[in-house]
Amino acid sequence: MKTFIVSLLVLCGLSTAVYAEGYQVDIERGKALATAQCESCHGLAMIAMAKQFPNLRGQKPAYLNKQLVDFKAGLRLDPLMQSQVSALTAEQLQDVALFYSQQDIPNLSAN
Repeated sequence: MKTFIVSLLVLCGLSTAVYAEGYQVDIERGKALATAQCESCHGLAMIAMAKQFPNLRGQKPAYLNKQLVDFKAGLRLDPLMQSQVSALTAEQLQDVALFYSQQDIPNLSAN
């Protein structure tokens, strides 16, 4: 059954690294990684500082994780992002994705 599920994920285009078994995702580790590696481009507020850097705040964790996994695997090409994620483990990618997904989406119409 497990082999069937993994095969199904691969056929659907999802990386099996997205579903590391038995790992407890840690938002604090994700925050530390995001602060060290992501803020310079994605900003302290997690809202794009420039057009080429997407907003990460409040995105779905599975979406964010898949994008990170794809950058690491070379399925999504961007030299800057590939260098940022190249040394990160699947668990660390999950931590970063969880951190960004848990941030409130700002009210952009407030002012």
